[in-house]
Amino acid sequence: MSPLEIFVRHDAKLDAFGYFQYIHNYNPDAARRFLKAIDDPIEKLALQPLKGRLRQFRGRDLKNIRSWRVDGFENYLIFYRLLDFRLEILRIKHGAMDFPQALREK
Repeated sequence: MSPLEIFVRHDAKLDAFGYFQYIHNYNPDAARRFLKAIDDPIEKLALQPLKGRLRQFRGRDLKNIRSWRVDGFENYLIFYRLLDFRLEILRIKHGAMDFPQALREK
């Protein structure tokens, strides 16, 4: 099976950069590892998009959203959904967030 097209929303890029900056203030090496720890699972999810946890949020706009933990940074989650032949990365959020609200923020 060939990998899906990967589409990373602008909000997800901003999330990753924001967390990178935050982590970098305390540990620059960990911040670089964080970015790699995000990229690696996204590539793997493109091969097996259903392996993430299906989330049960209320609201049609939040249907079929899955999450996957960032290896080595387990407090961070990648939220994504499968749309036809495309893996859409919606957001990258810390586990303490109010997920439905964070996913709806524009």
